[in-house]
Amino acid sequence: MGSTSKFSTSNFRSIKDEVVLSMLANETDDVHTEYLCHVGAESLIPVAAIYGANAAGKSNILNAMNVAIGLIRQSDSRGINNILRGIDSFRFDEEMREQPTRFDFIFITNGKKYQYGFSANKRMIIEEYLYLYEGSEQIMVFERTDTDHYVFPVEEDEKRFNEYAEKNTPNKLFLATATSWNCTETKDAYMWFAESVDVYDFRDVSNEGLEIIENADQKLRDFLMKTLRESDFNIADYDFESVPMTLDDLKKSGVPDLIAELMRREGMEEEGKRYKITAKHMIKTSGGSKQFDLPLQEESDGTQQMFFFAPLMKRAMESEKTIVIDELSSGLHPLLLQALIRMFYDKDLNEANAQLIFSTHDISLLNMDLFRRDQIYFTEKDNATGISTLYSLDEFLPAPVQGSDIGKSYLQGRYGAIPIVSMEGLYGKA
Repeated sequence: MGSTSKFSTSNFRSIKDEVVLSMLANETDDVHTEYLCHVGAESLIPVAAIYGANAAGKSNILNAMNVAIGLIRQSDSRGINNILRGIDSFRFDEEMREQPTRFDFIFITNGKKYQYGFSANKRMIIEEYLYLYEGSEQIMVFERTDTDHYVFPVEEDEKRFNEYAEKNTPNKLFLATATSWNCTETKDAYMWFAESVDVYDFRDVSNEGLEIIENADQKLRDFLMKTLRESDFNIADYDFESVPMTLDDLKKSGVPDLIAELMRREGMEEEGKRYKITAKHMIKTSGGSKQFDLPLQEESDGTQQMFFFAPLMKRAMESEKTIVIDELSSGLHPLLLQALIRMFYDKDLNEANAQLIFSTHDISLLNMDLFRRDQIYFTEKDNATGISTLYSLDEFLPAPVQGSDIGKSYLQGRYGAIPIVSMEGLYGKA
């Protein structure tokens, strides 16, 4: 489907000035070139990790991606008086509160490289643009300024594009509106946002994983079982069952009778599903081996996380997706997380050049065997101004050499992005 080259944003929550997360590889770095994926003429990193102290802005960077993608996907269903949900400007500068939030993406899809971006406040889109690259040359597809002023480059297409613009509203994105009216020039770019990049909080992964597992074919099932066995979870197989959840079930689970009755009057006799997943363990006994069944919810947090992560990542690697996960390491042993990361380096497994972007506090991953310098990012917040910044390990000079203890250097504060903890303040004087 497509690959991510770069994302940038400004005036979003703790981000005042533009921050840039680049997935472009530093081509002067000859370390671990086997990790890189090559899409067209570009060399891209398959994995990027973001580190930083609590409240430094890691989640805000990933959430900015999520908000922008959501605004694009939901544009067509937005009512003319609806606000643009998720827009949240930098709050510690009165001037910035009046300025729009900006988002910009560079990506490759169907063999074409695009740049798309927009700026918006809670009420309307202020600016919007789409460019197509032909080699190093940037060709305008459309530009939008002052909310309702449009520019289209090809004179013979101007009438058709203006008809799309007339159907647009101030709070909708032209990219989505034009595509909904079968505009071929915007379709590939819109479909990249619709299908090729997904952002998750780690708590959302289980919901997505459930959907994938419910519809899993034998190939995916075999992959899941192989991953669990190789992760030393001693799970030989599993059963999956989904059962419709009725209103009576909801009432039994604690939903107030009044709400259940209102739902019944609206004709909502069935509300979602209940899932039952049973892990099968083969345990040695005095008589040989015996199968014991255990509900998945009684397994460890790490087992459950791996159970849902594995199919999510497998799907991504089959369909050339970028998946973005906040706090990926929650509940997972560091060695399991390393194994998940290395899946994206495996050319046989990741033939489609899928990419993973995640935030973490796991210092054990900070080593130059697992990552190149251009794969490691840090966020830091200036407590005096409340401003978050983002920068790469690749920007430091002299550059850390192969074999350097990056984790130790990070904890020593050499790269910033760590909390300054006063032990005296926490515990009092000794």
